[in-house]
Amino acid sequence: MSSRRPPLRVDVARRVDRFLGLMAGEGGPRLRGLYLVGSVALGDFRPGRSDIDFVALLDGPPGEADTQALGRVHAALAQAGGPHFDGVYLPIDALRQPPQPGAVLPFSEDGQLRTSEPCREVSPVLWRCLARSGRPILGATPAALGIADDDAALRAHALADLDRYWRPWIEECDAALALKAPDAACDAKTLERGVLGVSRILCTLATGRIVSKSEGGRFVLDRLPEDHRQAVWDALDARDGALEQVSPAEMRAGLATMRFLIDAAAGYQAGATAPTSPDR
Repeated sequence: MSSRRPPLRVDVARRVDRFLGLMAGEGGPRLRGLYLVGSVALGDFRPGRSDIDFVALLDGPPGEADTQALGRVHAALAQAGGPHFDGVYLPIDALRQPPQPGAVLPFSEDGQLRTSEPCREVSPVLWRCLARSGRPILGATPAALGIADDDAALRAHALADLDRYWRPWIEECDAALALKAPDAACDAKTLERGVLGVSRILCTLATGRIVSKSEGGRFVLDRLPEDHRQAVWDALDARDGALEQVSPAEMRAGLATMRFLIDAAAGYQAGATAPTSPDR
């Protein structure tokens, strides 16, 4: 059986070509490598809903002229419309070291270039996704980059992300729900983001792989008690575009499922059987 990947979708390939053309036309920094990660690399790209995520490798930190050129590139991409072309610009040598939390470097988020704030995407998750799933557009294969991909660092980051990001996120959603009428409508995309975002982290803890949101949801379904499965099905339906709104009660059920998964997270270990209830 061939191990070759299928070609890029036409709309993704056109967006990549547009980016490369703008980089040449605007005098952007020389690229040592360009790799697609995220939903494109993981086989879960959804037209009209997904971003195109990338890692661009440079010789070193970009100078002022380079940063200004990157700003023009991303402004032109945003003006042209289409999926956000979001990613991070890294010195190539940075990959040979563990990712530095709070690193300040150019990155694009929601189609906008940011240059003076910490990039949350610089993490062991990105290192692993690039090392094991990255799709090369330019440059060496990921295997030849010497990426500092470490199991212990990935696990520690995943557990910390659940506690420091997702638990407060749940509480913020809970507070917002308290202000809604029982018959109000909630955006199903919020349910999708939360339930599938946590689910994919659980899958990483159990398997060591970086997976798509959809695969993360499917992974936890068989490991949840019956009363928590509906929230995952709803999140998967929202991911597929089949569900646009949920009730506050359904949203609260999703938050309860997220709490259940987070409480169980420490018991998930790559190579071991994951538990189906919190380990207290």
